[in-house]
Amino acid sequence: MAEKQDNEASAATTCTPEGASVMKAWKSRYGELENKNDLMESFWSLYDPDCTSIWTMSYDEADSNENLEETIGYVKNLLAQPGMEGVRGDCFCLVHTLESLEIEGIWFFNGPDPEVLFGANPETSWYTFKQMGPAATDGVKQAVTEMMAPADSQLNGKAIKDTQVFC
Repeated sequence: MAEKQDNEASAATTCTPEGASVMKAWKSRYGELENKNDLMESFWSLYDPDCTSIWTMSYDEADSNENLEETIGYVKNLLAQPGMEGVRGDCFCLVHTLESLEIEGIWFFNGPDPEVLFGANPETSWYTFKQMGPAATDGVKQAVTEMMAPADSQLNGKAIKDTQVFC
């Protein structure tokens, strides 16, 4: 068991510097480009599944949300937790609040998993995270593009009412 942990720690250490520079580049490009489709070309040219991972996030209690402002507040609260500042260099996300009061997000992590986020933010326990990829298949690329550059401001056929970015 210790050998596995040592290998995992070694892999994480190897990926951290490169993954951190990829995070920085993505964040910079996201802020610079108005056309998010151009962003996706840049994104895939930098993506390295050995150093970064992509995860979707869904709010587990969406059926209990009562109004849009409250639901947007849940997202803002999630992203404003005190521990988030410490993980800013290791992750990047977009979180959409839909007209149905569902919360859907996409996260990019420096490393193989979102454990750094879970350790920094107990509010993540209200959400389900699922890994995409790690291979950048056409299906993964399409799903990421739908989250990052949603057509007609819709996601899964539902209007996006608010988007929060953590970068």
